Amino acid sequence: MDVLFCHGLESAPHGAKYHALADAGLEVLAPDCRHKDLAERVALLSAAVLEHRPRVVVGSSFGGLAGLLASLVAQSRACTIDGLLLCAPALTWPDPQGLGVARRCPAPTVIIHAPADDVCPFDASEAFAAAHGARLIPVEDDHRLGTSLPLIVAQTQALLA
Repeated sequence: MDVLFCHGLESAPHGAKYHALADAGLEVLAPDCRHKDLAERVALLSAAVLEHRPRVVVGSSFGGLAGLLASLVAQSRACTIDGLLLCAPALTWPDPQGLGVARRCPAPTVIIHAPADDVCPFDASEAFAAAHGARLIPVEDDHRLGTSLPLIVAQTQALLA
């Protein structure tokens, strides 16, 4: 499988980002995480990584944080990914209690985030990228990154290459 897509808190699994990735010919699995808290999302997504072995995890907003943590949990169980793409990730949320992994990049990591984002602070992505060696790509967009879909697809393809 190419991509595990982790949707945001108030979105659905098969939104614009999912369709952009699928329309580009990528095999995408998008578990339904609606109505799940962060601990439940991380459990569901890490199980998906362990079972389906996606090459790249792409996460958006709250799904970005959940995808990061799920990738780290899977890595702690000897399952690695080739790349991680975080789209306007919600990095200011605290980790679930008892998670047992430290935040870092589990694989080459790219963050696409708009400095003008009024939902998830850009400076949290800046700090994470600086501390952990992720590549931060600032974009002129809003939190949804609707005009950045071609960039999201291109960066996912680059992580798969």
